[in-house]
Amino acid sequence: MLKAICRESDVKLIGAPMEDTVSFRPGTRFAPQRIRQILPYLEYTTLFGNVAKPLCDLGDVELLQGRPEENVEMIKKALQKAEPPFLMLGGEHTVTYAALKVVKPDTYVHIDAHFDLRNEWPPGQRLSHATFARRAHEELGFYAIYIGVRAYDDEERKYAEEAGFFVVRGSDFTREVVSDAVSTASGRVYLSLDIDVLDPSEAPGVGTPEAGGLTFKKLEYLLTDLMLALKPVAVDIVEYSPPNDVSDITATKVARLLMHMASLLQKQ
Repeated sequence: MLKAICRESDVKLIGAPMEDTVSFRPGTRFAPQRIRQILPYLEYTTLFGNVAKPLCDLGDVELLQGRPEENVEMIKKALQKAEPPFLMLGGEHTVTYAALKVVKPDTYVHIDAHFDLRNEWPPGQRLSHATFARRAHEELGFYAIYIGVRAYDDEERKYAEEAGFFVVRGSDFTREVVSDAVSTASGRVYLSLDIDVLDPSEAPGVGTPEAGGLTFKKLEYLLTDLMLALKPVAVDIVEYSPPNDVSDITATKVARLLMHMASLLQKQ
């Protein structure tokens, strides 16, 4: 990791280039590097104007390829040193497990095409990008709000229902529905954004694309409503996969969302 010196109030950027359990198309470990490459060439203009101050970049966590349990612990230690507010850039979605262990939220907001609540995936593997939310809930017992889910196994749907999670399926939802979801949240909040919640036509650079997703503008306004209302202590963006991108279509959206989320963290 970089030896950047951050103030306690700074929004820290931490790369977590983990890619040990990806099921379909590999490449997420290259995401933090690619986003840093293009950020200097883009304007930092968000819905609220330009970002007040740049992110304090702590670099990437050094990981061991193919060892998910150890990598989760290494990411956890790095985040504990950084402390909230932070913005973690994955990597596969399993990195969120490490952040949840650090933040220990009362409410977890999961914006994703998938639940990530399988008990095992692939069969026999209990910790992966498709199971981490279940492992985290079993360990931490948080309340969860799911938004944008449109591809899942019946096992996951049943788990979410029995746990009492608020689930907003698909992409055709209103601000009123989001407001209803927000009204059920309480306490300390952590928010995770899987970029595959966007439709593949808008974000081809993901490991597991699912048709029928959100538009970029709808996601941008959704994040605004959620973050202003819930004031999460930390956030992440995961599952961007540069080798699967086309002409940086997805990268430019990830970069814009990163700055947008950073500006909202700075407003708290």
